[in-house]
Amino acid sequence: MSAPSAVPEVVVCDSSFVGATAKRATHPDQFAHWPQQTIARIESAILAISVITLAESRFGFASANWGPAKIAREEQRIAGFLQLPLDMSVVDEWARLKTLSKQNGWNVGDNDLWIAATAGSRRHALLTCDQDQARITDPGLEVLYLPLSAE
Repeated sequence: MSAPSAVPEVVVCDSSFVGATAKRATHPDQFAHWPQQTIARIESAILAISVITLAESRFGFASANWGPAKIAREEQRIAGFLQLPLDMSVVDEWARLKTLSKQNGWNVGDNDLWIAATAGSRRHALLTCDQDQARITDPGLEVLYLPLSAE
């Protein structure tokens, strides 16, 4: 009888990381500064997105006037992420994080807070390339920050 395998970690990816993954597939050298330990963690995890990320992606398609074929390719790529819905635990976590953001001067936008709340309410790490989200310092939320450029 074989030993049971470990259950993979779920990591919630924000919109900036989802966009970076498309670029990283064709230009990996531009992301060589990302820590290998974090990359290994991501590669062994189940990557999830909030419905907010899906909405932001679709807004991006529309505002960039993408054609149907390009949209279909990107929708197929995004479908590879586990999609997490909003529920009342996310609503409560958003309110808590919004309050902390105001109290601590994080100045994090509402959509970024919805994505962070999706991660925090489920006790998943948040993966971001967004400096604004990287400012969230809360013991209830692990934020993994991968800058888009070497800093």
